[in-house]
Amino acid sequence: MSAIDHEPFPKGALFAAGSLIALSLIAAAVGRYQNLNPPIDSIVSTPIPSTVLKLRFVDLADGSVIVRNAKTGATLDIIVPGEDAFIRAVMRGFVRDRKSRKIGDEVPFNLSLYPNKRLTMSDPTTGKEIDLRAFGPTNEGAFARFLATPEAR
Repeated sequence: MSAIDHEPFPKGALFAAGSLIALSLIAAAVGRYQNLNPPIDSIVSTPIPSTVLKLRFVDLADGSVIVRNAKTGATLDIIVPGEDAFIRAVMRGFVRDRKSRKIGDEVPFNLSLYPNKRLTMSDPTTGKEIDLRAFGPTNEGAFARFLATPEAR
């Protein structure tokens, strides 16, 4: 038999460990319910985009999608069936989000380019924003080409 079988565990150590756990839980609860965290706006300022292109996506009966400049109505591109799966997937997600909230297609989507070359696609009606750089240069370029067309201005 070992010494641990004959000697009781020190009560002081148990009390100290229990107190530490209890104080940690109390501190976390107080911090959570007293809203001690500073607002995120005071920590990180939102950058202002250098270019914002408002886009409308119009589905056609044959499966094609017309991409239009919402400001001018000019056609930027026609996406034929079977091509540009990334654009279709991103926009399908935005449209599904709008439909689940019963929001129509009156408000265009925003394609925003920032001074640091960050490119985002956002829906002003839902607040959803996707940083396109996260999906690699090829997928980012699929959206970036809309900014490069003369009709984008």
